[in-house]
Amino acid sequence: MKSKILVKISAIAMIITGTGHTITHFVSQYSKNPYQSLLDKMAETKIASLANISVLDFHNGFSISMGILLIGVGIQILLAEKKTAQFMNLLTIGAIVLISVFYFPPFVIALTGISFICLFIHAIKYKPAQTV
Repeated sequence: MKSKILVKISAIAMIITGTGHTITHFVSQYSKNPYQSLLDKMAETKIASLANISVLDFHNGFSISMGILLIGVGIQILLAEKKTAQFMNLLTIGAIVLISVFYFPPFVIALTGISFICLFIHAIKYKPAQTV
């Protein structure tokens, strides 16, 4: 398999993960939640910081940010051409995979794992272009 195809697979896996996360967040906001009492408690609990926001608002903000960041990482993987940028992407996705193993369901582990494996194989096969 060509190295560029591996990079595209890695990027698409991250974009799918981010898009799925963002869609799931908004769908769950407007569907019946079996833990409504927990959400109510989160909404009532305020965080005294720069702004007086609820734990639920804080959670929602991080959730939406996470989805957007995953999409951004996928796009960054597609755009990265220098070895240093590719290495940083590999480290980032590696950290995301480790976090996924501890906190997320199997399909998220699979998507982030696919992304990491493809980037890792690409890193092993990567040969910088010859300059004249």
